[in-house]
Amino acid sequence: MDTFLASKSTIAPGLGMGSYSIGHFLWLALLAVLILFLGRRYRSMAEAGRKRIRHAIAALVAADELMKDIAMPLTGQWEWEFLPLHLCSISVFIVIIHSLTSSRILAEYLYAITLPTASMAMAFPDWTGALPFVNLMCFHSFSIHLLLVLYPALLLWGGFRPSWRYLRVIIPIVFMMAFIMHFLNMALGTNFFFVNGGGDGNPLTFLEDRIGWWYLLALPAIAAICWLPMYLIPARKARG
Repeated sequence: MDTFLASKSTIAPGLGMGSYSIGHFLWLALLAVLILFLGRRYRSMAEAGRKRIRHAIAALVAADELMKDIAMPLTGQWEWEFLPLHLCSISVFIVIIHSLTSSRILAEYLYAITLPTASMAMAFPDWTGALPFVNLMCFHSFSIHLLLVLYPALLLWGGFRPSWRYLRVIIPIVFMMAFIMHFLNMALGTNFFFVNGGGDGNPLTFLEDRIGWWYLLALPAIAAICWLPMYLIPARKARG
């Protein structure tokens, strides 16, 4: 199969672009430029203009995910892993719904869950070991996570102020989803939410290689390490 249309499961080995390669850094640089450029414009806009940008990003996110859902079956490569049940895939729906409703709780979810998880995916991509730079699924994997980082980043530019009080609602929901995904993974042979394995090329892989399934107990600690600065710094700025 042509390498441009191939997926991680069908491509020949040894063709991956590699993490922290020039291609990887180009995507990271594009993300930084978009956050700074669009963020400044977003901050200076009235709410009507901001809403148009949110709608545009939501449309791009939906089109990006739909492209994958069409391309993989058409090329005979569809598998259960492509279901939109990964943590970031669920964030696609959260972005779309938030763009239509401006829900406060969904904005908090995007900040607390989507922003750190999509950022981790951009920093530690698990697809670069198999896929080359010029590849449809590589483009999708980078672009979808880039948009998922960009959306909550723009909310921050627009004055969104996080509140840790919403975590008491969000954490049980995410925990319940992870619990359900564990048994779904066992039935389908998938790894949604990384609860049935650490994945490839990320810190969870490092932990799983050393302590086995106990790496799952580190997930709350990793979340807490991310959330402490994410909530303490804005709280201090608000008091100051």
